[in-house]
Amino acid sequence: MKLFFSLACFLLVLFTACKKDDAVTVKITGPNHNAEPLTVRVVYVVPSDKALNADYVKAVLHCAADLKNWYAGKLNNGKTFRLNTQEVETLKSSHPAGWFDQQNSGSGDNRDFYFYTNAKNDVKALLGASYDENKYTYFVYVDAQGKTGAGALRFTAMPENDLLGLTGKMKEPVSRWIGGAGHELGHALGLPHPASQDPNALMWTGYTIYPNCILPASDIQLLNGNPFIR
Repeated sequence: MKLFFSLACFLLVLFTACKKDDAVTVKITGPNHNAEPLTVRVVYVVPSDKALNADYVKAVLHCAADLKNWYAGKLNNGKTFRLNTQEVETLKSSHPAGWFDQQNSGSGDNRDFYFYTNAKNDVKALLGASYDENKYTYFVYVDAQGKTGAGALRFTAMPENDLLGLTGKMKEPVSRWIGGAGHELGHALGLPHPASQDPNALMWTGYTIYPNCILPASDIQLLNGNPFIR
């Protein structure tokens, strides 16, 4: 009886500890002020009128880790991008979800890029002094509608549909949404659309067949000269 009671107590303590650990992983972390330079900072922005979604945190982390390994496999020299020590920074925006896909002060006149520009401006404000494109590449998901995900040098912004895709709630397989993120992250790492328009290339339409897409030799050369690839 004593042995049974001791075992039951041990399991209860273990279960409680696990629950506490789970809770830690899904809290709003705020900015990582000790971010390691030359890393990819993965950020999940929660609008003011939404709650943090633990499934999104896990899916975004899985996506980033999968892409890190995929790029490593294509470079085939032991190099890839590095994730920050705080693997997902979860930030609470002061703006509601609808704000991100509207024309706001500083969002420009191009409807296609309202979401991207608003997301970037918001992340800059939320990270404050720790925002630095010389030190970091930003891989950002926002739980808000946007016309499309987009990436430009050092900054990628992905909307709600991509979060739904990464969690298996869209008709396409999850791999397609990881591939789409890899395409936009490629832009953030300096990769252009290929002149050849090879449909198998990640940076063209190959993201739809991820992980069976390719990086052309020209992309590999660019990445090998990128200080974020090490």
